[in-house]
This record gives sequence, C-alpha cells and structure tokens, in this order.
Amino acid sequence: MFSLRSTERVASGRVALENEVPLQLLPDLTTNLQWDEVKPLSGKLYWHTVLARSNLHSRYYMWPPTNVRLKLPSCEVPTTLTCKGKSWDMVYCGQNKQQVFNVAGWKKFAVENCLRIGDACIFELMESSDKKVIFEVQILRGDIPSEILENEMITGLSREMPIVLN
Repeated sequence: MFSLRSTERVASGRVALENEVPLQLLPDLTTNLQWDEVKPLSGKLYWHTVLARSNLHSRYYMWPPTNVRLKLPSCEVPTTLTCKGKSWDMVYCGQNKQQVFNVAGWKKFAVENCLRIGDACIFELMESSDKKVIFEVQILRGDIPSEILENEMITGLSREMPIVLN
C-alpha cells in the first residue's frame, strides 16, 4: 500500500484524495493473457467469440455471425485460418443453412491450438472471394474457473445457452 497527494495519478486513472488516503495496488488482470502474441487489427471486418462446448467437444461447430456471413460466398469455398505464423486449410460451407466451417478442418485447428472452453478467438477477414477465404485468427486464453464450468446452469452448448459471465 502507498499514499499519494491529489496532484499525483495512479496508473489505473484514480486520483487520491487531498488527505493522502492510502490506495491499494490493483491486481494485474492480464496475467492469463499472452499479450506478446496479441497484435492490433488491420481495420478489416472481424468477429470474435468466446468458445463454448459446441465449438470444441463432439460437434466442433464454428460459424461466423450474420454480418460476416453476408460478406462471405454463398457456396463451398476453400478457407484458410492463419494464426501465429501457421495456417490450417478447411472449407467454409456457405451453401448450407448453418454456413459453418467444415467440422474436420475446424477440429484440427482447435486441437492443434489446444483451444479450451472460455478461450476467445478473434477472426479477421483478410480475403473473401468465390475462390478462397482467409481469416487471421488471434487466440486469447480465458482460463475460466472450473466451478463456473461445472455449474449445470452454464452449459455453453449452443447459441441459445451461452456461457455468461457477470
């Protein structure tokens, strides 16, 4: 603990009171994130998702949100996900009602990147045509506590039953 005068600022942006009220140091909330691997977005269309069971276990479904699907071809097209200098080839099934990445390709990406429930993925659309689709993917590790994941009310099995953190 330490104290500051009102003219000095704390890194969090809080200002101490006139009479030198002690302020606690805030915990570093980024310890579970690998910030050295995070890079700024290029300004292109992107979407993000916090991974749930339906994205990772048994089904391995991954689908872009509607605003992104509108920019993708409405046909089956070769797709590449790039992440940390590596790439994974798969197929985007734009002709299907669900408009998802094919299960085998998404599963390979998820397994090889050791994705877990609670991790977040940011997908930036780098290229989109009837010939190919390329997404640059960034992964942010979530490390959701097991007591939250074990709660039977928080299933994360579908869009209708997401994992919600307050």
